[in-house]
Amino acid sequence: MNMGAIFLLSFVVSALAVISIAKRNKKAGIVGRDINKRDGRMLPEGTGVAMLVPLWTAIFLFNALYYFDPNSIAFGFNIDSIAFGLAVSGLCLVGFLDDRKQKFKAETISWKKRASIIGLICLIFAYLYAPSPLWIVPLMFFIAGLASFENTFAGLNGWEIGSGLIISGFVAFLLIDSAVFMLAGALVGTIAGLFLFNAFPAKVLPGDSGTLFIGGSIAGLVVLTQRIELAFLAALFFVPHAIDFFGLKMVTNPHDVSQSGKLPYALLPDGRLGIPREGNKRPRYDFAKMLLKIFGPMPEWLVVALIWAIVAANCFFWLLLFQYLKLI
Repeated sequence: MNMGAIFLLSFVVSALAVISIAKRNKKAGIVGRDINKRDGRMLPEGTGVAMLVPLWTAIFLFNALYYFDPNSIAFGFNIDSIAFGLAVSGLCLVGFLDDRKQKFKAETISWKKRASIIGLICLIFAYLYAPSPLWIVPLMFFIAGLASFENTFAGLNGWEIGSGLIISGFVAFLLIDSAVFMLAGALVGTIAGLFLFNAFPAKVLPGDSGTLFIGGSIAGLVVLTQRIELAFLAALFFVPHAIDFFGLKMVTNPHDVSQSGKLPYALLPDGRLGIPREGNKRPRYDFAKMLLKIFGPMPEWLVVALIWAIVAANCFFWLLLFQYLKLI
């Protein structure tokens, strides 16, 4: 099965799974407000959990296509792909527990417990696939860091999912000659299936289950290669996310980095987004508001498109630099 077929299959399965999960979540009351729309529309939340369906479909195909023994009636068993699937599923389900608070109007699990579970999952995976014991802890933080950074890009239609789609495409390119290239292509198709419904105007919200899935999957595939140079490069793909979190949110709004206390953007009469006025207080910046500060008020879709362009340019820059320096 060629990569085009893998991508298409993952895309279709993902899109169908998102439709199904969106209906179930809306019926169950797991919804979130699209904060930048005047009608205050409520959309199905936590639909990122739907990506588990194409993930395990791809893992099954990975085993069936590459580890089938023609002399046996049984499928071969690739433990690496299973471990990858279990780790990503764990991260995704932890995120979904947080997404469910929209239904219960309260935390279903404290952030400390969530962080502990995420840390444990990342530690176990790093222990299994670190090229040497010295890299176990750094790779644990690498996986947890990419999952968390993917989660920091949020609040606008398609912001985090589109950015994850771009980065996953670059990572798949890096893994062309690796044993996990099929899984990398499936990941791109899986994210594209969710992006179809999350791009402006969004019909679903991915929630933490979506962002943790994407960041964890990207990091997990890189760790499976046991190539530390690829881990460094993949981390650099997330420089805009790091700027958003450490350079903007932590500096201007350290007590509410999730921006859940107040609406982060001002919706102007003409539908454009602007920076909220807070009297004599300095503005609370994130990456999107930084662009609004530079270029002035813009429609939501244009702000996100500019961010995507920056994410793509950042990935392209580091990829060319590493190739020029012959680091990959």
